Amino acid sequence: MKRVLIIDDDQAILDDLEESFRDNLIDAIKCIDRTQALSAINNDVSFDAIILDWYFVLADDSSISKEILRKLNKKHFRPVFIYTGHMPDYENTNQEEIEFPCNLISAFDKTIGVDELRSRIQQLFAENYSLQLASVYRENFRQQLEKVLFELNELQNVDLARVLNKIYGDGSNIDWSNDFILNLLHRSLISDANFIQGITGILQAANNVNAGVNADDRKKIANKILYFHSISDFIRNGDIVSLKKTDDTLISYGIIITPDCDLEQKKTQLIDIVELASIDDAKLAFSPGQKNNIKIYNHDSFFLFPAISLGGIFTDLVAILKSRFILQEKDIASNTKYPLASKRLLYSQTFVFNGIDVKLYLLCTKVNPYKAEFLQKLHSSNSRVGIPDIKDLL
Repeated sequence: MKRVLIIDDDQAILDDLEESFRDNLIDAIKCIDRTQALSAINNDVSFDAIILDWYFVLADDSSISKEILRKLNKKHFRPVFIYTGHMPDYENTNQEEIEFPCNLISAFDKTIGVDELRSRIQQLFAENYSLQLASVYRENFRQQLEKVLFELNELQNVDLARVLNKIYGDGSNIDWSNDFILNLLHRSLISDANFIQGITGILQAANNVNAGVNADDRKKIANKILYFHSISDFIRNGDIVSLKKTDDTLISYGIIITPDCDLEQKKTQLIDIVELASIDDAKLAFSPGQKNNIKIYNHDSFFLFPAISLGGIFTDLVAILKSRFILQEKDIASNTKYPLASKRLLYSQTFVFNGIDVKLYLLCTKVNPYKAEFLQKLHSSNSRVGIPDIKDLL
C-alpha cells in the first residue's frame, strides 16, 4: 500500500488514522465532509484502499455512505473498510442497497483502535490475491501503454491516426485498429520481466484457491472468459444472435460466420449463420454420453458454447454444424429483396430469411482467439487454436 482514502466526520479519528499510516510510510487523503469525499473519488489521485465511516456526516443515517459506495462502484477497484460505531445497522443493511461488491468490503467496529485497523488492512493486502493481481496489472498497463505510444510516435512527422486509417480502411471498423494497438501493448507487457514475475508469483500462490463457490458463480466466470457484450450496431463475425420475426417471435439462436473481410469490403450479399440450440433441447434428444462428448469438445457435428446468458439464465448451447441459415439484406427504399450490401450490415436493418422479413439481435460475441477455433472447425478438421481450459469451471 502507498496511499489510503479516509472518509470520516470525526477530525480526531482522521488525524489518528493518518498518523498511524504515515508511521508505516503510507500516505493518507482525509475527507471530513461529502464534498471532499466526492472530489477525492472523482479526481485522478490514486489510492489503494478506502476507510469509510458508516454514519458519515449524518448522525443516524447511512445514506451518504451508500452514495459514496455507489460513486466508487465501477470506478475504483479498491477494498473498502467500514469503520463504524454502528455495526448492527451496517450488518442489517440489505446488500442490494450498498451497490458495491460485497467481497471488497470489510467492516470493523470503532472499539478497535486505529493501529489495529491499519494492521488488519495491511494483512488483507498481504493475503488477497485479487488485490495483488489488480495492483500489478494497473501499474504495468499504465507504464507499458505510455511506452507503446511513444514508440509509435518516434517518427515526429507521422500521424498515428492517419496511418491506421490507411491500413484499416475508412476508420469505421475499429476492431482491427484496436487489435493493432492492443497487440503492441500485449507484446510490451510480456517482454517485461517484472510484470511476468509478478503475475506468475500471484497465480502460483493462488493455485489451490477455489475459483467459484457454486455452479452459478462458475458459469458467470466462464461467461466473462468466453464472451463479451457489445452495443455496436455493426454485424460481426463471431456474433451470437437471436433470429426473430418482425413481430418479435423467436425463430432460433445462431452464430454469424460471414467473414469480417467481406463485411468490411462492403460486398457481402449474404449473412451465413450456424444454428445454436440448447444442449437440453428435446428435439436434439442427446443421450448422457453424447452430452459428455460435446462438453469435452469431442463431437464432429456439435460444438459447445457454454454459459451463455439468455434472459439472465446461463444456458449451454450447441452449434448444429450442419444447420445453416442464409439471410439476405433487404433494401427497404426500393423494396429489392436481394441487393448487394449497400454498406456494412447493421442490426438495425431488416433481412429476408425463407421468404419472410426478420431481425437479428446481438446476445454476445465470442471472444478472440477462441472464435477463430470455431470458424476453423467449420472448414477444417485441424484446430488452429486451442479450446480454453475452462471445463473445471463448468
